[in-house]
Amino acid sequence: MRRSGWFALLGHADPLRGETRAVEERLLEMAGGVVLFVTPKAMLPLVEAWREIFHTHGARHTGVLALSRREQAMDARIAGQVTEAPLVLLVDEQGERLLELITGTRLVNALAQVHLRGGVVAAALEASPLLGSAVPLGRGETPAVRYGLGLLPGLAVQEAFEGAGAFHRLSEVVIGRPDLLGVGLERGAAVVVGPEGRAEVVAGRVALLDASGARSSPAAVHGLRVDVLAAPARFEVPLFPE
Repeated sequence: MRRSGWFALLGHADPLRGETRAVEERLLEMAGGVVLFVTPKAMLPLVEAWREIFHTHGARHTGVLALSRREQAMDARIAGQVTEAPLVLLVDEQGERLLELITGTRLVNALAQVHLRGGVVAAALEASPLLGSAVPLGRGETPAVRYGLGLLPGLAVQEAFEGAGAFHRLSEVVIGRPDLLGVGLERGAAVVVGPEGRAEVVAGRVALLDASGARSSPAAVHGLRVDVLAAPARFEVPLFPE
């Protein structure tokens, strides 16, 4: 019988300064002390330091899959290794880079299998938006959006939500896709999504943007719902777009 595991969304924070310790300890407890980092090769210095921090928090084993080519993410052997990991942590400071490396590959299927087998799939920094269906992009006046990995298909996630333009980017996405729930992660925020879409804010503050009842025109938007939650608040995540 298939089991469902957990997804975890970690906003911007500095693990080297201990800003993610509470979340790390919780994830390690959920996964029995074993974690596999999946990251672009350029992120190796940060990830190697983060591995050491996980060991100080009681990790029994840590591994790293550093990607430099899409061919690695298509490799059946590598995908098999990912499938066996109790906790997979995606890490990148440029989300589009990791998206280019893994979208449409065996590795994404392996992440889905980790979840189905009762494991944890987590994403940190700018990798966190990749788990949803839509990825808000851009820093200018005209937001852009790309398809995400769809592992949390009812969500659009925006990290660094307290930053300039972040509310505009995420609101534009959910207004255009009112079937999606927008999740804005402030610095230091973390959300764990469990079976049947039950989510908990485990650190920091999170904004939820719901445009399902909104009416929009070129001049105005009416009815956009915005809720701000802090740990340990709970909410429901739509498992699939309506």
